Amino acid sequence: MIKAVTFDCWDTLLVDDYSCQSKQEEHLHAILQEQGFQTSLDDLKEAFLRENNMRREYVVEHRKTKSAMQRLETVLELLKISLPFSEMVTVADYCDKIALEFRPSAVPKGREVLAALTPDYRLAVICNTGWHSAGTIKDLLAGHDLSNYFDFFSFSDEMGVAKPHPRIFEMTLEGLGSHPEETVHIGDAEYSDVVGAKGVNMRTILFSGCNDTYRENNSADFMIDDYDDLLSLLHDM
Repeated sequence: MIKAVTFDCWDTLLVDDYSCQSKQEEHLHAILQEQGFQTSLDDLKEAFLRENNMRREYVVEHRKTKSAMQRLETVLELLKISLPFSEMVTVADYCDKIALEFRPSAVPKGREVLAALTPDYRLAVICNTGWHSAGTIKDLLAGHDLSNYFDFFSFSDEMGVAKPHPRIFEMTLEGLGSHPEETVHIGDAEYSDVVGAKGVNMRTILFSGCNDTYRENNSADFMIDDYDDLLSLLHDM
């Protein structure tokens, strides 16, 4: 019998539309122009793309995520550019908090399903951070009236480990007071969400409503495209 449910954040609770990255790139490009660098916006976008690929490899290898400052440092290293530390702090803070200005939308029916789950299940968020810190993501969730439904939050920048590391799932289970076999994790990614949760014997549901990359190739116990049937699915698990 399922007694607790954990949720990934991006493309599970909040839609990751990547619009913030364009704002980050444009902001850094303007700063570089002010500092006298002739880096083109295209070159900057390429550096962001390369950094993102390196970031994915880092998570796989180290089971940790990088902060906005660390990611900015990598982008600048790829461009062979140095900025004063005070300027880097300002840019990194902008990259983190820009999401609060251009707020991503909530996944459809997410708040409704959380409200329906609250009376019968303990709920938690398990989220890998990156450009946006735990504090920023919590503000985004609160802005959509989602945060109050959760009993526990696990963010990789606060926990020190990232999905699929078993420890972030184990710490969440401890925080919920729940056993793995009575807990199901819902997320959009095969590797970090499904494989990670299965690694500690949790049940898994792949959510493909926003990201359908793994719809045809996943190892989840169940898959859903929206939250219409989640309650009945949990009841039958």
